[in-house]
Amino acid sequence: MRAARWSVPLLASVLVVVEADPAYAHGTGGRSDLPLPLWLFTYGAAAVLLVSFAALRTFWHRPHLRAAAAGRPVSALGVLAGVLRTVGLALWLLTALAVWIGASIAPTAIYILFWLGVPILSVFLGDVWRALNPLDTLAGLGERLGLVAERRDPTEAPVWIAGTMVFAFVWLKLAYHDPVSTDALRVWFTLHTVVALGGSALYGRDWLRDNEGFAVLYGLLGRLGPLFAREGRLRARWPLTGLTGLTDALPAAAPAVILVTLGSATFDGFTRTDYWLDIVGNRTGWSQTLIGTLGLVWLIGLIGVVWVLANHGVARITGRDRSEMIEAFMPSLVPIMLVYVVAHYFSSLLLRGQIFLTRLSDPFGRGWDLFGTVDNTVDHTVLSTDTIAYLQAGAILIGHIWAVLVTHDRALELFEREEVERSQYPILAVMVILVVGGMAILLGS
Repeated sequence: MRAARWSVPLLASVLVVVEADPAYAHGTGGRSDLPLPLWLFTYGAAAVLLVSFAALRTFWHRPHLRAAAAGRPVSALGVLAGVLRTVGLALWLLTALAVWIGASIAPTAIYILFWLGVPILSVFLGDVWRALNPLDTLAGLGERLGLVAERRDPTEAPVWIAGTMVFAFVWLKLAYHDPVSTDALRVWFTLHTVVALGGSALYGRDWLRDNEGFAVLYGLLGRLGPLFAREGRLRARWPLTGLTGLTDALPAAAPAVILVTLGSATFDGFTRTDYWLDIVGNRTGWSQTLIGTLGLVWLIGLIGVVWVLANHGVARITGRDRSEMIEAFMPSLVPIMLVYVVAHYFSSLLLRGQIFLTRLSDPFGRGWDLFGTVDNTVDHTVLSTDTIAYLQAGAILIGHIWAVLVTHDRALELFEREEVERSQYPILAVMVILVVGGMAILLGS
């Protein structure tokens, strides 16, 4: 009943957004360009989610994901690990030089290749960032040279560092008034590198691998992928099953990283609505940055409060500890986090990714044409706006169905049969709110 009381007003606020008029195109063409009414997308998604829950309740009677997570060996890592390390370091050095000399490829490398490309690869391959991570490569080099002298337990490191590192990036991208300026990118890139390598120097390479903000984020996304490494061998497993391992060893920084990422992607879509444009008005410069910062923090906080309340409902229904429930069901948000990022930025990846390939031929503006692509132009007809809208809407829906499946499978592990169904109601309410709100903001903006 408590869950119902707080979920009703939240759902009502989402429906207001559904009925709102669009602002301007957000990579999908906007509501007026969609072949079907926006309300049909949003309500249809909610209905499919509820049907999925009913189907799982009827046919999925025991947990299956954990047994499939062990996978099977594919091959030894061997040379592949070295190749990936080399590629990662080369791209990092290219980006570092571009940032410091102000080359035009820098924003594309950071906002497209790093922020969008790595998550996409993580879904299809696994935790590729662990294999590519150039900062870990640099830390390893410092270790061999004896430059990293002090060693401490990585668990002693402040938990808030990882969430702050991710927040700093999304703040720069979404709230700062000039996110592509050379000075802003230079400051962020330098500070991020110093914090990451400094943390490694203080707490060892394990900290950099498991507690640095983007290592945590991409490691979570990599759990969705079909490949993973263990004891020097590459193993394959069914996609999504890797999330079960998080229930036993969830990184302490994971909740903050998940909520920051999920809230920031939601904020990015919300900034395209009429409501937000009216709030911002004619503000520019630091006044615009202040409003953007407040909006970003508000949405991250709102999603965090909703999630805590949902798990409080689960705890009351089952008689369990609330913090235990938050940790147990946090992996359910990982698929939603992924599809929010992909859906909101899919068109940017599709179009600006072409710009990266073009600029790669002349990364420093020296008149080169290394790969013969310097004269290539962006093909805006690769996919129609309708097709992009369908793909984005489908991604959001599939991500929430995955989340419901992970929640149900975890509930079967934790609770007695008579508690399984009731324990999921508060989280299901949140899933419905998120899918309706996600569709409304994405397709209605």
